[in-house]
Amino acid sequence: MSKRIDKIRKQIESRRREAQGKGARKERSAPLLLDRHDESRDEPDFYIFQEKKESPNDQWQQKDWFLMRSLFAVVVFLVIAIMFNSSLAQLEGAKQVVKQSYEQEFQFATVANWYEKQFGRPLALLPMSMDVALEDTEDTPPVAYAVPATGQIRENFQENGTGILVETEIDANVEAVKSGLVIFVGDEERLGLTVAIQHYDGGQSWYGMLKEVDVKLYDHIEAGKPVGKVSVSEEVGKGIYYLSIKEGEDYIDPNDVISFE
Repeated sequence: MSKRIDKIRKQIESRRREAQGKGARKERSAPLLLDRHDESRDEPDFYIFQEKKESPNDQWQQKDWFLMRSLFAVVVFLVIAIMFNSSLAQLEGAKQVVKQSYEQEFQFATVANWYEKQFGRPLALLPMSMDVALEDTEDTPPVAYAVPATGQIRENFQENGTGILVETEIDANVEAVKSGLVIFVGDEERLGLTVAIQHYDGGQSWYGMLKEVDVKLYDHIEAGKPVGKVSVSEEVGKGIYYLSIKEGEDYIDPNDVISFE
């Protein structure tokens, strides 16, 4: 009986040792697992954004587009110049369309007034003379007008309504009161041969009853430069011319800002 019990004990002990051996082998063969928290430490705390560089092809496309627009502008300018220098009757219609676009559709005074209200007085891109007197004062300096031609006022602003008539010497030059762009040259119903100048500050000046003119449409003219010559009044045997000045949409009395004598 005791021998049988010893045999059973040996079998149980043998099985126990086999079970322990299998457990040790499993532990040695088990994979090494890292803690998820330790893995997260290997991740960077921030990422650097790398801006996409412009490829050489994109740069060349932009340059090509700029060159195409520049060439197109040059071609349009040359076509208009050739058209106005040509005497072909077939081009008269196109000439009139271009003239009307410059004379009627683009309002220099309106654009200049809007720009000055929004952004202040613009920088001059064209040569301009000094139109204001420089003084050490906090007030706005008065606008200085050049004298078109000295003489005596024959019809004042109150009688005329929009301007004045000035008697002067025969063949006297009529000069621009301020710098600007010539926007009209032609015959007016009441004033005869007339020149109109759009000032760069938004105003206008009109010179009528001229015998001849010295400027062309869209010429730049500086203050004090001749626009034409006075006509002759047969009644008194003197030269005479008409002058009106607009500031914005209102006519002002030229005698208030210019000394004619």
